[in-house]
Amino acid sequence: MRRALIVCLFLLFVTAAPVSAVRLEGPVVILPVIGRFPGDGGTQWRTDLFLLNSFGETTTVTLKFYDGTGLKTFTTAINPYNSLSLPDVVLNTFGLQGGGGPLEIESTTRIEARARIYNSGNPAGQFGQGVPGITRDLLSRQSSLYGLSGSGARVNVGVMNPNDRTVTVSMVIVDRFNQGIAGETFDLAPHSYRQFGNIFALYNIPEQQGVRVQFNEFDDPIYGYASEVRNDTGDAIFTFGTAPNTGP
Repeated sequence: MRRALIVCLFLLFVTAAPVSAVRLEGPVVILPVIGRFPGDGGTQWRTDLFLLNSFGETTTVTLKFYDGTGLKTFTTAINPYNSLSLPDVVLNTFGLQGGGGPLEIESTTRIEARARIYNSGNPAGQFGQGVPGITRDLLSRQSSLYGLSGSGARVNVGVMNPNDRTVTVSMVIVDRFNQGIAGETFDLAPHSYRQFGNIFALYNIPEQQGVRVQFNEFDDPIYGYASEVRNDTGDAIFTFGTAPNTGP
């Protein structure tokens, strides 16, 4: 009986779908913002980019950096099962001393991507945050960011438009009881982003926990995000938005 139970458990593990696995790779992967720019408190922000080809054929990837002054591109090939690291990508790959904006990564197959945006100039030392690249296929027309806290931290939120046309985005800020605090509606040009720095100060929101910011667009996918930066240590946490109300 014990042997039969072990066999059944073994078959369950080898046949069950990996429900905890997350697949973010795709033919077009979106990073809502990368950059090389000064920040608060003497910080100097940089971006390292990491790419992975998890498949059995060489892929050609094209980086499209929309920094606000025009499209910058870079194309390279990545061999099967190889990865590529591009440190301080804005400077070393695109040749820019400064700039920031969305990055779109196109691949002839499928590609994984992530970025590390980090400070390199604060006397407290280096600190940063990871930014996941998400395939455009998985983005939705809603982006919900919850559990945001203005207690001892600066909360920055933003939204990126990965589409070829202008979209109209509504932003709603509510407390943990779903009571409205602030909001606005704005147009977002193709392949651009808008960031709202320190929203608790920006909208005169009393210090509290559990605040939720929701971006909505009626027709097209968007990438919403939040960056919470502690005032004392500079420790930063990046969160991407979810889309619980948009259906399967």
